[in-house]
Amino acid sequence: MKISQKSEARSQNKKELGAWSMELWISAFTALNAPFNSFALRERPSGLRSSVFGLQTWCLILFGLILASCHSGTQKATPKTKSDESGVAKFVFSEEIHNFGSLNAGEIVSFTFIFRNEGTKTLSITEVDSGCGCTEVKIENKNIAPGQEGRIEVIYNSAGEVGRQLKTITLFSNAETAQKQLYIKANVTNEIIELNS
Repeated sequence: MKISQKSEARSQNKKELGAWSMELWISAFTALNAPFNSFALRERPSGLRSSVFGLQTWCLILFGLILASCHSGTQKATPKTKSDESGVAKFVFSEEIHNFGSLNAGEIVSFTFIFRNEGTKTLSITEVDSGCGCTEVKIENKNIAPGQEGRIEVIYNSAGEVGRQLKTITLFSNAETAQKQLYIKANVTNEIIELNS
């Protein structure tokens, strides 16, 4: 006897809950329909009623999508791992301009620029532009850990050159300053070119 009374009470509660949720949906739909009913349906021909109903349907669909997107935007971001932590790589050179002085045309000379990564992230050199075919660049290690030193050897061939020379080597990297310029200078004596001019 008691079990049947409990099951009847439960089914009654379910019916009330279902009726309440249905009333909530109806009131929401009625609230959305109010502007359309007052303007569009009373004064427009019956042919427009179906298009207004279609508009109401699209409004409900749009409302549902907005609610769904709001819910999906509340998901927690994944925590960062140590490898994802940001840092800065930073070039610090002991010398950025090297002067070879006086050279005779055809001499091949070299100089090694030494730098330190004084940042908190591994410095990676991605590309080097030597500026001209007379200059060759060799890099010992393109990935330098924080606090470590790196070396960049620049080889200059003065053949065919004459007078004061200034060559620019551009390094591209992930450093704080993405492009870094190094310079070499020389004063080239070229007797053949000087005699002809």
